[in-house]
Amino acid sequence: MREFRHPSIWAVGFFALVTGFVAPAQIFTSSNVSAEATTPVQHGSCIIELDDGSLLVSWYAGRDAVARDTRILLRRSTTSGANWEPTQTVVVPGECAAESWFSNKSVGNTVLFQDRENIVWLFYAAVQFGGWSGAHIDYKVSRDRGRTWSESHRLTGRLGDLPRSKPVELGSDDIFLPLSHSALRKDCGGMRLEISDGKIGKTVLSHIAGKEYSHPTFVALDPNRVLAFLRARRRDGSVQSASFDVRTNTWSKPQVTNLLNPNSAIDAVRLDDGRILLAYNDNANYRNPLSIAISDDGIHFRKLRDIENEPGQQSFYPSLIRVRDGTFCLTYTWHYCSNIKCVHFDAQWLGLNPVSDK
Repeated sequence: MREFRHPSIWAVGFFALVTGFVAPAQIFTSSNVSAEATTPVQHGSCIIELDDGSLLVSWYAGRDAVARDTRILLRRSTTSGANWEPTQTVVVPGECAAESWFSNKSVGNTVLFQDRENIVWLFYAAVQFGGWSGAHIDYKVSRDRGRTWSESHRLTGRLGDLPRSKPVELGSDDIFLPLSHSALRKDCGGMRLEISDGKIGKTVLSHIAGKEYSHPTFVALDPNRVLAFLRARRRDGSVQSASFDVRTNTWSKPQVTNLLNPNSAIDAVRLDDGRILLAYNDNANYRNPLSIAISDDGIHFRKLRDIENEPGQQSFYPSLIRVRDGTFCLTYTWHYCSNIKCVHFDAQWLGLNPVSDK
């Protein structure tokens, strides 16, 4: 029987032969950001790309999650995570915010952000006593891309406030910081911060209805709308979605998405075409696998790939960005809080056409 070959196959082969065109190779590399750290717990990471193209990663380290020896560490890379500069300590044990009489017992979750004046902000959980219900949010600023830092300042005065994900810009001097509250009344929401020259002016807090949610991550849909994705506290929960109206400073009622959530943190970025990439644990009860999904509407998602799916291990608390060359970087807690890992991948590896973000 004579074999039939579609003429388009010959055309593609001839085009490649004549032009030398080769489909771009997929990118996926990984590195251990916390390789120089020696304490058992490495957790609560955040990654950003600076204006000079370098990557900056922060996290906290200690012998336990709220131990008195916890400190906040920082590391940078100019090679998309292939190589890392020496680890820098930014917050030492027992530091005291300028506005407080008392030293911190321990520190926790870290959040990095670079504003339009190129000032880098570090927000973090500062535990006054006990566990997370005894935490405030403190912050520092850097005017030299994270090489040196200011003294610590207090952002929130009430106990139980925790940061987790990066803020979004609502204007040139208006940022919106996601936060959770874990003291007597458990809730989450955001705090709008009026910033200028490394200083915070007016602050406005807005709550999302419901006590079952925490650790929101924000994406800006347009100048007047922000979409939040919420961690579910219930063991059988799902990722939730809520919309924020910038003009009225109010949230919609959370809606259930089709993504599972094992009471673990998530992160998201918005692409120029309006689609949303979200990093999450694709399991209702266990923090494995760590996966990437995509959505057109912020409610219905399609899983693309697993970042980690190692049996018997957990990989969680992702921090996701898209860098200026169009690729993506993701940091997360790996192997039961023993490491902070960074992976670098592109749209081809995800199975997408070339994309960009906002």
